[in-house]
Amino acid sequence: MTSNSKSLDSGYSVILAHPHTLIREGIARILQEGGFDVLGQTEDLTSLHKLASQYKPDIVLLDWEISETQADAIKGLSVTFPDISIVVLTLPHASGEFLEALAAGAGGYLSVNLSPEDFMQSLYMLAKGSLVVAKEKIEGEEVDLTLEKPPAPYEELSERETEVLSLVGRGRTNREIAEELIISEHTVKVHLRTILNKLDLRNRQQAASYATKIGLVKEIKPEQNQA
Repeated sequence: MTSNSKSLDSGYSVILAHPHTLIREGIARILQEGGFDVLGQTEDLTSLHKLASQYKPDIVLLDWEISETQADAIKGLSVTFPDISIVVLTLPHASGEFLEALAAGAGGYLSVNLSPEDFMQSLYMLAKGSLVVAKEKIEGEEVDLTLEKPPAPYEELSERETEVLSLVGRGRTNREIAEELIISEHTVKVHLRTILNKLDLRNRQQAASYATKIGLVKEIKPEQNQA
C-alpha cells in the first residue's frame, strides 16, 4: 500500500485499488493530470478499507478483478462509507455481474476502454452524484436501477438536511455544499449519512436521484455560526 501526497485544488479526491502496480500508477497519473487528488493507492481490499476510513475520499475506484472483490465486498464498502462514490473499473465486454455491483451500492461501472477524457468526465459526474455505467454494459442488458424498497418521506428530514439533499440533487460536491451553507465539509458528510439513513437510501447517487424525482428545490440560508 502506498500513499500519494500530491494535492490539486479540484475539489475531488480518490482512493485507487488495482492489483497491478504498473496499471495502478498509470491510472493515478491520469487522475492527477485531470485535477483529482489521489489520496492513496492499494492492491487489496483490506488496505482499501483502511485508506477509505483514514482519508474519506469522494471516490473509491477499484478494479473488479481484485481478489475477493465481489458484490458483497462492494456492499460492505457502501454500507461503511455511504457518502463515498464507489466506482468499479472493468475490462470491456467482461462477463460480469455489473448489475449486482450497482445493486450492491456501486455508483459507476466504467470500462478501461474509455478514453482518458471520457474517463475523467465520468468521474466528475460520479463525484457530483450521477450514476454512470459504461455503454457496453448497458447494451443487451435490461438495467433496473429501482430501489429495493421505497424511500421514506423526505419530511422526516430536518430543515438543514433537506437543504443538503437539495444541493446533492443539484450536483453539488461536499466542498461546494459546505461553502454554500457556510458549514464544514465534515458536517456535510454527517448530514449526508443521516439523510441516507433516514430515507433508507444506499448512496449519494440514490440521494441525488431521489431529490430530482421529488423536485426538491429550496432557498438556502447560511447558518449564523460556522460548524
